[in-house]
This record gives sequence, structure tokens and C-alpha cells, in this order.
Amino acid sequence: MSLQQVTDIAVRNSAESAASWVRSLFLFRDDQLLEDAWLRAAKAGDQATANALAWAARAWAEPRIAKVVEDTLVDQAGHFDPAGFSTDVVEQSFVALDVGANARKGASTLLNQAASVPLFTPEKHGATIIGASKFLPTAQFVPAVIEFLLERIRGQVSPAVARRGDPTELALLWKANRWFGLTKEEFRAAARPRVEVPASTRVAVPPHLRLLHEEAQRRKQVILQGAPGTGKTYVALEYVDWASGERRDNSNLSKILAELPSNERSPEAVAREVVRLGLSAVWDIAQFHPSYGYEDFVRTLAPVPSANGVNFRAEHRILSLLSAVAAELSQLGSMCDAILVVDEVNRADIARVFGELLYALEYRDARVRTPYAVEGDASMTIPSNLILLGTMNTADRSIALIDYALRRRFTFINLEPDATVIDRAGWVGTSDRAAARRLFDATATLFTVEDNNAALAIGHSYFLPSGSATTEQGSLGLLARRFAYEVIPLLREYAAEGLVDVVKLSSVLSTLGIVGVSSGQESVEAELLSALAAANDSASDD
Repeated sequence: MSLQQVTDIAVRNSAESAASWVRSLFLFRDDQLLEDAWLRAAKAGDQATANALAWAARAWAEPRIAKVVEDTLVDQAGHFDPAGFSTDVVEQSFVALDVGANARKGASTLLNQAASVPLFTPEKHGATIIGASKFLPTAQFVPAVIEFLLERIRGQVSPAVARRGDPTELALLWKANRWFGLTKEEFRAAARPRVEVPASTRVAVPPHLRLLHEEAQRRKQVILQGAPGTGKTYVALEYVDWASGERRDNSNLSKILAELPSNERSPEAVAREVVRLGLSAVWDIAQFHPSYGYEDFVRTLAPVPSANGVNFRAEHRILSLLSAVAAELSQLGSMCDAILVVDEVNRADIARVFGELLYALEYRDARVRTPYAVEGDASMTIPSNLILLGTMNTADRSIALIDYALRRRFTFINLEPDATVIDRAGWVGTSDRAAARRLFDATATLFTVEDNNAALAIGHSYFLPSGSATTEQGSLGLLARRFAYEVIPLLREYAAEGLVDVVKLSSVLSTLGIVGVSSGQESVEAELLSALAAANDSASDD
């Protein structure tokens, strides 16, 4: 095609004077149209890439188009702004740029082209676009856009400029990221080759995790229950470590989402990324509390800005999202486990949090209708490859209110205070290890079956090394401080509520060198440290 033929076609399809930009929109040599990345994509039948490059070509060629795209359709960070995707809003932007009578036509043409790429799903009133209901993935176009811009810079600006520096950074100089609703970092990440990562490998299940693993595979819902400090959350995360092949950080759902472009954070995209990364598990954690509800855990209506104010859109919360990711992984043939750790599961109203999904916990893969339709689907399933792993503090007296609802659906595994964990810990020397064991053993005498308070026993994690002590004396000091500021307040609260005998508590503290139940924390720390140091000196003399 000749320059004149291309110009004639452009005049019929543009709000701008074609003569002012057609040479920039296409590549010519001796007034003949040259093949470029755009035309190659079209000839190869890659319509999606061809549409995306046509969009890039307009932003490159027409300064006023670029100005509207970069300032009206995109927010400060570089993401598409829902409030800008309105024919009326874009028209006003063109009016401000002195487009004149063609402002309305220009606005309509621009948004219709963006919808045909497609960059977004339009909301319409008649034929007029009034907003964006959804933004679509664009990162896949970035390599082609960079190639396209290099050709344009080489052919229309300067071959020397095209050879200078990194091609991705050159594209960013022309704000190409903003044409596709991406931040600069998202654009850079999309430009990097997406290589497959070797699959994670799991070692044999450690003996102390074997029961948990067997029940997680059989029952799918397991709760680790025990007294404070028995390492419930620690064990849950140990299981995640094992399941992920020691790739806990890379396998975290929140991290995977954060590294995807904002318009690609869908279950389908997450599942593809999990497969690409070769992960054997994908996981996340939620912590229940008394005000936690269905809208925090399953699905909710979230406010979304639009050209007409604020709309409300149904969105996934962690259970619905991880369930959808797990289902997508199954569709892809992946053997990856999805694991949701629910910390302090008994602190929330289970019926209120799960709602109709209490049924879905028992009947995996069965579709259950929800109050909110996400992406047009009001139903959801909890798939078989999702493991729900809860922790529950048996000292929490709210457990009686929800015990039956939980026990019909979960396997419960007890974790007991374990002195051998203290013995195996990495102490500085022998005296601090012996002191920790002495404190643990003394405290344990307050919680017995006979006293009907064994479930309140204080676990071993309160008696493990903490801080960065490098000497035995420093380690003893940290041990005394932790006992004074963490253990004693809990014991006094139990005593005040009649859960621990005050006389018995006073006697135990006395054997540790602490005078009286009501001593101040600084006094307790000083008295205990003195007693521990004296015991250490005595042991050294022996």
C-alpha cells in the first residue's frame, strides 16, 4: 500500500487529522508501507497481539490520544482507573486538549478500541460506555510492544537511540506501561522471560508430622489443639514447610498475588503461576477473632470507584479465592496441595464465618450457592485438594460455644507441653538449659487432672531461648524476664479467676525464689534472676 492509500483509510476512521500522524502510525520506506511487529502479528493470525499493537500505535502516533490514555484512563501508579473509562469523562479530556467538535467522536472511538483489544469489559447505557466492570490481562503483550517500539524508534526517531540502553527502559521512557494499565515494575516483570522452574520436591514425612499429614489427606480438615505455648501455629507452619518442599515463602498465595499485575490476580492466573513455579503447595493464613465474619473469610461486596461514583462488586475472600485456585490447579492436572491455616479458629463464631459452607466442608467438590456471585457465579465449591488446618487454644473458654459445630467436621490432634523440646533447644550452655527446665517443671505442677485445669497448662514455647544472648548469664537474664513478663501475668490471671489455687501458686513461686503472688514484675525478674544465678553458682561448685 502507498502512503496516500493508508492516509485515505485513516481519515475515514479517526477523530484527528490523518495527515498529522499517519507517518508516525505506520512505517514507510519510499512511500511504501513496511511490515512491522503489528503487521506480522496480524498476518500470523495473532489477533489479540495485533489489536494490542494497534492500540500502542495510536498512543505512539497521536500525542493527544497518548495524553488522554496516560492521564485520564490511568492512575498515578500506572493502573487503569475505573473512573476514567466513561465516554463523558474522556470527551471532557479531549475538549481540554482543543479537539473541538470531534471530542465526542474521539472519546467513543478511543474507548471502543480499548474494549476491542480487549483491555476492559465495558458497562454501557445504550451505545455509550459509562464505566469498566473488569480490566483484562495485558502483561502478555509487553514483549511484542517492546519489539514494536524498538522498530518505531529505529525507523522514525533514530537508529542510534534504538541501540542505546535496555529496550524495556526505552519503552518505559515512552510511558508504554501506562498504555496497558501496568506499573513500571509490572511492565519490567512482564518483559522478563517466563521460564519454567524445576518442581519442588518433598522429603519423607517427618515422624512428628506423620499423623497430621495422614489426617490432612484423609479428612481434609484438621485442628491442632492445645494449651498456650504448645507450638500449634509452629507445627502448622512446619507442615507447610514440608508440603512446599521448604519453599514456604515462594508458595504463599499473598506473595504470588502481589507479584502478578493487578489486572491478572485471578484464580486462573494464580494457578498458572503456581504450575510455572513448580510448586508442590500453595498456602495462606487467616486469624479468626470475635468480630470476624463471612464477609472477611468467604466472599464480600467491595466498593469499586467508577465514573458515576462508587459501585459494589462481589469479590473473593481468602477461602473462596484459595478454593478457586485449588479447583483451577486440579483442572490443570497439578498435584499441588492448597493449604489454608486458620489460626485461633475457636475465637470466631464458626456458623457466622462459614455460613452455608459448613455443608461444603463435609461434601467436598459439591457446589454450594452463596449470597454473592463472583464473575457471574453465585456458587462455589471447596475442592478435595484444599486442606484446612486450624489451631485452637484449649485455654480459651469460648470453645464450649462452638465445640459441636467443629467436632462434626474436623479431626482434632492434641499438642501437649513437651519438656524434651526445651532440652533439645539451642541454649548457650548447660545452666540456662537446666534453669528453663526447672521453671517449666515447677509451673507444670499447677495444672493437673486432679485440679481440673490441665487444659490450661503453659506450653514449652514460653521456656525456649529468645533474644540474642551470647553468654549463659545473658541467657538466664532473658529467661527471667520472659517468665516475669509473660508467664507470671498469665498465672495471676488464672489465680484471679479461680482456675489456679492461689496458695499453690504462692508455694511454687516461693520455691523459685519469688516472694509472694503480688510482687511487681521488676521485683519478680530480679528475684528470679538472682535465684537462677545462685543455682548456677551452686551447680558450678559441685
